[in-house]
Amino acid sequence: MDWGGGRCIEDRCKLFHGEKGILLDIPSLPGSYGIGELGPHALKWIRFLSETGQRLWHILSLRETVDFERFFANTSYGWNTDLISFAWLRDEGLVAPERLEDFKQQIEKKSRDEILNCRRVLLSEVANGFEANASAELLAAFMRFKKFNQRWLGRFALFRTLQDELQTSWYAWPEALRQGDPVSLEKTQKQLREPVLRHEILQFLLARHWERVRSAANYAGIRMILSVPVSVAHDSYEVWSNPDLFFVDHEGAIQAAPGLLSSKLLPEGKIFQAPQYRWSRTKADRYRFWINRFRRELQNIDLVNLEHFHMFFECDEFGVNDSGHRRVPTSDQELFLSVREALQTNNFIASDFFEQKLIEDRAIRQLELGSAVLSTDNQKSHYSPRNIVYTSHYVMPSGTVPKSSDEFLRKTHAGALMMTLPDLLGLKLSPGELFSWRFEWLQITKEVQERLLTRG
Repeated sequence: MDWGGGRCIEDRCKLFHGEKGILLDIPSLPGSYGIGELGPHALKWIRFLSETGQRLWHILSLRETVDFERFFANTSYGWNTDLISFAWLRDEGLVAPERLEDFKQQIEKKSRDEILNCRRVLLSEVANGFEANASAELLAAFMRFKKFNQRWLGRFALFRTLQDELQTSWYAWPEALRQGDPVSLEKTQKQLREPVLRHEILQFLLARHWERVRSAANYAGIRMILSVPVSVAHDSYEVWSNPDLFFVDHEGAIQAAPGLLSSKLLPEGKIFQAPQYRWSRTKADRYRFWINRFRRELQNIDLVNLEHFHMFFECDEFGVNDSGHRRVPTSDQELFLSVREALQTNNFIASDFFEQKLIEDRAIRQLELGSAVLSTDNQKSHYSPRNIVYTSHYVMPSGTVPKSSDEFLRKTHAGALMMTLPDLLGLKLSPGELFSWRFEWLQITKEVQERLLTRG
């Protein structure tokens, strides 16, 4: 794997080509080690997608989950190392087979949180023994990974290490560390060299396993879609390292937060536990923050699904010290024009079930992005070749699941159709259950496969 070579991102005249796909998050995959992983079962899933004519795989997150509704992201840089494949760690000589057998017995009848804690203990052991157990090829690949990601990796690893060491959020750290004093950070980096290195190693192993899965998908003609919320969490690397771009005060406390007023889909509304962007400052900085964030995403994914897309243009803003809210303009199309010029790609899907009309106007007509819409009977006349249509039982009861995906695409002129696996299996899950649910291969019956293959 040549980390230094980057990846060529190909932009096409048409974002979609009458494709079909399935939404399935990584932790929902089967497996023997407590949660779904980026490992052998992911490769088996890719073969299933290919054999049934699917050309898109949408995953919800590669990050640690902040809230099941995905209103904001934990970070865009470091990923969720819980997804590292234990089977591939064994194959690479980084964990002994007998240790894995002990692990499987250890997690029997344990809760999900207990399983994750057990996984993290084992991953810590792997990181501690990495330099002694890794092959020369693996060590060289790690050094290339560090060099290619030097812009963020070391500082992100320090951020995660300080969270572990101080057992608190960054805005409760000592002042010098909270405000990113260079002298204090350099001194701390040296003092905490070993735990910082462990975080770098785990990020490398996760990226290595992800690249193996993504390469297999692309080789099979399958494009990967990743959901990315617009907002980032308060206790995130982004806010700590760029406090001037967010509405936080000198001590890091939130001054203003984005949110949503009550609606049919969200009756009680929502105030995000995340700071609002200072959009005028991101613009004055020529959108460097967004260009870097999207560069990170597009180095590792084929299509970025931007959730709550309307927040790029206007949103409901709630002040912490008052009970009111205001609808405020945020950015404009110049952001995406700047991103397109810098990254030479337009592989974004605007997704926002709360502000559907706004994203249709802005995303498709002005920016020529893809647009995600729900599958409901009364919307069919509005579908366009830039629409990716999602079945929606897990979002709203009135959603429909087409009997024949090929017939649906022919009749509606939509660009792509995305079905959730629970819908295909006839399961009724709440949005929260999508993060804890796992399927078994026995559920993928002959009838399910034939349904996907039906031409209509």
